[in-house]
Amino acid sequence: MLYKLLFNVFLLVCTVLAEPPPIGSVPLKIINRSGHPVELFWVNTFIPEPELVMQTTKPIRNSSETNINSYDTHEFVIKFYDKKLGKEANFTKGPKEEIIYVTYDEDEQTLKLKQTTKFDEIMDNISQGTKLCSRLSEDEFTQCVADVIYEDITKITDAKEKAEKYRDLLSSRLRNYTCEDDSMNTSTPISSYNIRLHDKSVKVEVLQDLPSAKIWYVDNFISEDECNVLVNHGRPLLVRATVAGEAGESVVSESRKAQQAGYSSHQRHKEKDPLWPLFTRILQLTNAHTDYDLQPDGQEDFTIIQYNPSDQYTPHCDGDCAGVEHNKGGRVATAVLYCKVAERGGATTFTKSDLFVKPKVGMATFFSYKGPDGKMDVGYTEHSGCPVIEGEKWITTLWMRDGVSAQEPWTLFDPSGIRMLSPDGHYQVDESTNYVNDEL
Repeated sequence: MLYKLLFNVFLLVCTVLAEPPPIGSVPLKIINRSGHPVELFWVNTFIPEPELVMQTTKPIRNSSETNINSYDTHEFVIKFYDKKLGKEANFTKGPKEEIIYVTYDEDEQTLKLKQTTKFDEIMDNISQGTKLCSRLSEDEFTQCVADVIYEDITKITDAKEKAEKYRDLLSSRLRNYTCEDDSMNTSTPISSYNIRLHDKSVKVEVLQDLPSAKIWYVDNFISEDECNVLVNHGRPLLVRATVAGEAGESVVSESRKAQQAGYSSHQRHKEKDPLWPLFTRILQLTNAHTDYDLQPDGQEDFTIIQYNPSDQYTPHCDGDCAGVEHNKGGRVATAVLYCKVAERGGATTFTKSDLFVKPKVGMATFFSYKGPDGKMDVGYTEHSGCPVIEGEKWITTLWMRDGVSAQEPWTLFDPSGIRMLSPDGHYQVDESTNYVNDEL
């Protein structure tokens, strides 16, 4: 086992020429024009007594530059390497890619910092290009300005494509590595908070907080009684699990080896159903964490899933993950509830975010994939269910949709929100699924 894990790591090193930046980090470039070598320090404010942490192995020489990856709101100090000069300057990292120009003011005898973003540079180039091209005719003016900014736009596009290429290259191999490592624990949260839901208080552990890709989990979210209702209902109804086909239909696939059953009683019986509190608890927390406004009517059924040894679900997205506009009726969030965990294996991995969730009974993992601008995630919520090695795993999934209702329920749309077609080629109209006034 150890040899195999080390071999996987070796393959990563050999295959990837440049390590992609940490998830959520932003590039930062320091250009030294102060006339003297300088040192760059990060101010570690996460401990009671903040300390300075060196960010480079060597001083940054005059007329040279260095690049690091950091995070929004992180604080930094730049000092002269020669302690006798005794000068320093501070800055706080912003949310965008930035360049810090370091200069020295002889008159004031102080270090000066100019903090700019790539956007600032492009706007300066556009301004200069506009002046340079201003005497040309309208057609020539447009082409002239385009030529001026072409190089900047090309660099941004190439950098984005390169980062995505390395991310995708690493993700599948990292998934195989983490799935096989029995010592792996759930990734360390970046923050946490307590929230009072309608029927209980919970502690939310945040693993990732990107605008269109949020991942969080809660321990003791689903009760033993709620799990018993789901498992007892699902066990006699289990069939081979399916995935969405090209036309949105359910098809069997080797990428998903498991057994599943549905539970819809809460949709029909509302408050009279034993799982109605669980259903509304999921929606309440999801809305609170994402600022969504998801409504109960028209949502998907609970999907009960059982995994036996060797069963798994390979990396996939639950909704659209191509960065496009959300389609009304499409999925925007997922809750995975763990009722029974395998003795070995069966973890959940977020393959392109390098995040790992080691399930515990009663835990719930949540993730959302629509941003506040209406754009979908670009792959950071891609996830997988690791193979079960020993024992069995029982989970229940609730896929949540935005834009559904009692009159326009989830059954009319595929996972990405494309309206389903009937066999005769017409859009489906649901005439049977209306849960609003159903009674026992």
